[in-house]
Amino acid sequence: MKRPHFMIIAAVIAWLFGLMMIFVPDKALDTGSAANLGMQWYGIALFSIGVIIFFSRNDPGSKALKAVMIGNILFHLIGEVFDVYDYTAGFTQLSGILASGIIHVLLFIGFTYYLMKIPKYSESENKEII
Repeated sequence: MKRPHFMIIAAVIAWLFGLMMIFVPDKALDTGSAANLGMQWYGIALFSIGVIIFFSRNDPGSKALKAVMIGNILFHLIGEVFDVYDYTAGFTQLSGILASGIIHVLLFIGFTYYLMKIPKYSESENKEII
């Protein structure tokens, strides 16, 4: 799979989860209106991340693309850590953590793989080194 295709899939996943959290937050977390408001704000952020991923999909390898990739790697790594914590603390069910865990792990692997494939450029010459 080419990187732009992977990034389109990652963007669509972010959009779907973001929209779910915006419009039906009680399906993701059922703890009351304050938590639902928090889920909606998180959904807005996640939807926005999807937009950033989508518009950076055809970047040939700039520092901005590397930042998008590293940001997503951290997002999925830290997200998985907190999902496990939330499960052990009793905030989420096993089915929820398995579904999100699979997505976090696959996207973490994908962003890491494509980050490593970005050519390295010299800052002074802006030519390919490798």
